[in-house]
Amino acid sequence: MRFGLFWPKAKTMLPSAKMAALNPDPLDLENHLALARACESAALDFILLGDGYAPSSEEGSLIGFQDPSMHAIILAAPIIMATRHLGVITTMHTPFLPPAQIARFGSHLDWLSGGRWGWNIVNGYRDYEASLFGIDTLPDGATQYDACEEALQIIEAIWRGDGPVDFAGKHYRVRGKMRGPFPQGRPALVCAAASERGRRFTAQHCDFLFASPPSLADLPAVRTSIDAYAAAAGRKSAPEILVVADLLIRDEPGEGTALMEDLMGSMVGEAGQRWMGQMARLRRTEGSPGVFPAFAGTPAEVVDQILAAREQWGLNGVLFRLPLWSAEEMLRVKPVLELLAKTGVWVQPEARGHSW
Repeated sequence: MRFGLFWPKAKTMLPSAKMAALNPDPLDLENHLALARACESAALDFILLGDGYAPSSEEGSLIGFQDPSMHAIILAAPIIMATRHLGVITTMHTPFLPPAQIARFGSHLDWLSGGRWGWNIVNGYRDYEASLFGIDTLPDGATQYDACEEALQIIEAIWRGDGPVDFAGKHYRVRGKMRGPFPQGRPALVCAAASERGRRFTAQHCDFLFASPPSLADLPAVRTSIDAYAAAAGRKSAPEILVVADLLIRDEPGEGTALMEDLMGSMVGEAGQRWMGQMARLRRTEGSPGVFPAFAGTPAEVVDQILAAREQWGLNGVLFRLPLWSAEEMLRVKPVLELLAKTGVWVQPEARGHSW
C-alpha cells in the first residue's frame, strides 16, 4: 500500500469555520515545515500539494477556506529542503502554464529534491480561475486532455535534454532547446481524472490516479476502467489508485468518530454549497457531492477500517486529508502505519529505497 497527505494549503481544507478556528496559520511557514517533518517521521510515502488561483466564494475567504492559499510550486521548495526522503508532488495546470514553463519548474524541483519530485497534472475545470489568465471559458474535457497530451509530449522531450525540441501540434507549437538541469529520471506523474477521457489519459501516461469517490464501494468500478485503458495502451501494469479520504485519530474509542461527525456537520452556508457543487462537477455526478470516504477512531480502529476496505473494495492506497491539520495531528498517523506494517500490507519507505 501507499499513503500520502493531501497538503493543507489553506486555513481549512473544507468550508467550515469550526475547522478553521482549530487549525494553524497557513501563512506561518514554520507550520508547514513542522508538518513536513512530521510526515517524514510518520514515514508517509509522499505529500500532494494541490493548487488553485481563485476562491470559490467571498464567504469562504472570510473563514480561510481556499483563501489565502499557498502556491504549490513556491511551497514545494522549503518543504523539500526541510525533508530528506519524502516524495513531494506539486500541482501545475496545463491551461495556465506553457509546457516549457512546466518543464523548467519540474526540472528544478527534481534537482532540488534529488529525484523525489512528482507532477500532479491538472487541466482545470473552474472558469472563474481560467478568466484570470484571459480564458473566458475552458474547452470541454476531451479537448483539454487532447491538449494536455501534446503538452506532456513537449515536456518529456525537453526533460530528455538530448537536443532541440521541434513540435507542431493542434494546440502547441514549440521549437528550441532548454537549458538544464534535467530530471535524473522520469518524475512520477499523477492525475485526479474522473471522466472516462481523463482516465484514458491517466492509464496511458501516469503512475498514479488520485480518486475521490463518494464511497469506497465505487472503487472496483474505477479499477476496472483504469485497468481496461491501461491494457488497451499496452501497459504491463495500470496506475495505482490512491483514494482521497478524511482522517481523524484520537486515543479513546468513539472520540474520533464523534468529532469527525461534528466537524463534517459544520460545513454549511454559501461556501459549503459552492464547494459541493464543485465536487459534483469534478466527479461528474450529482450524487453525494460533499461526501468522501473517511477513517476515524483510535489507531487500532483506523487500521481495522483500512484493512476491511482493502479486503472488501481492493483499497491499495490512501491520500489522507486532515480536517484538523498540524504536526501533532500528523504524528497520530505514525502508530497506524506501524500497525499496518506488522500486518504485512505496508512496507516502510526506507525498506524499499524510498521509491515511488
